[in-house]
Amino acid sequence: MTFFRGRIPNVRRYLNGMTRICYGLGLMVFIAVSGAPTLSKAQSANIYAVTRVQVDRTSETAAKARTEAIIEAHRLAFNRLMTRLVPAKQRAGLPVPTHAEVVEMVLSFGIDEEKTSRVRYIGSLSFQFRRAEVRRFLIRAGASFAETQSKPVLLLPVLVLGGTKLLWDDLNPWFSAWNAVPPSSGLVPLRLPVGDLADIRDISAEQAAAGSKTHVNTIGGRYGAATVVIAEAVVDLVTVSGQRNVYLSLRYLGGPWSDRTDIRIFRIQGGETDAAALSRIALETSIQIEEDWKRDNILQLDSSDKLIADVVLGELREWVEMRRRLEGVAFLQNSQLVMISRTRASVRLTYFGNLGQLRTALAQRDLVLERGTVNWILRDAREPAAPVWPGTESVAPSAASVMSVPPEVTDLGPPPKGATR
Repeated sequence: MTFFRGRIPNVRRYLNGMTRICYGLGLMVFIAVSGAPTLSKAQSANIYAVTRVQVDRTSETAAKARTEAIIEAHRLAFNRLMTRLVPAKQRAGLPVPTHAEVVEMVLSFGIDEEKTSRVRYIGSLSFQFRRAEVRRFLIRAGASFAETQSKPVLLLPVLVLGGTKLLWDDLNPWFSAWNAVPPSSGLVPLRLPVGDLADIRDISAEQAAAGSKTHVNTIGGRYGAATVVIAEAVVDLVTVSGQRNVYLSLRYLGGPWSDRTDIRIFRIQGGETDAAALSRIALETSIQIEEDWKRDNILQLDSSDKLIADVVLGELREWVEMRRRLEGVAFLQNSQLVMISRTRASVRLTYFGNLGQLRTALAQRDLVLERGTVNWILRDAREPAAPVWPGTESVAPSAASVMSVPPEVTDLGPPPKGATR
């Protein structure tokens, strides 16, 4: 007992020192593992995946038909990707790449289903494109493009007919018109409610037309939508010139376009039935929503800026999750971990374009970027706002709990023209 009594303080200091060393080593291993660039994730972003490409080819033999079909599938997949990323006004000016050039932009492709006969091949294929290669193609072509995918958008089609507002009614051809619009494979995933008893309970046609936020939030939350669009259509039956029009109001509630209202007028063409006109207008409107989103989220690769953001951590694995989300943000050129401790981290974000576009892109990944006392604060949108850390203005964190780490950059795309790394 006498032997240990005189050495307990030393033992405690030794154990505390070993604890700090082990924690530091573990933290460095954690940073090395979680901080290494994960190129496979960056290259496999959903927006660069094109699925269900249908081909049907007939030739002299089944083998030749299969080869020709796969070549055609590459072209169709590339065209669908361009439709997704590039505004309509610029797509007409894009150069037509050769098959070899398209192959260079494809990371992988797979055959989901196929059927063959003696001279015919029918197949369904999926493609994963290389983001860096596609970007280079578009930059060389001088084309603007967007990569930020919107969170789900729920659309409520309200029809004003004879002074009555219709939504869930069987006699609502406006709802049927939207129901016939093909599912979007673009950057804005539009959803249409089912129209079941739960929907009827959540919101009425009058409440939707009035933009009742309580009822809109209820049905939007049940469908997991960040934005609800009230699409109110009025068919004009009497005009001075005899021309009939459809007046359309698109009111956005929630999301980056919250409280925005677009008014559009469509002409009913001669010999066109009301149902046919509404179907055409629904399709054109869905395309226009995509185009508006692309216009507001064009990547500006010729300009970049930086900021430092603090992240509150409950445990270290939360940093891994944060990095995973940041990798999916198109406007980020790279992210660099500056400091990490048990309770918080600081990250330097280099981003393209302007701050508003970055914040919109982060919001689509459930991330909120807020102005803090010194640095910006980056947090999970599903968590409450973090309090200011006590003492951060005057007291520096201890060396035992905080480690500065060497620059580690997650490359998220080519640098802008003229920039160096």
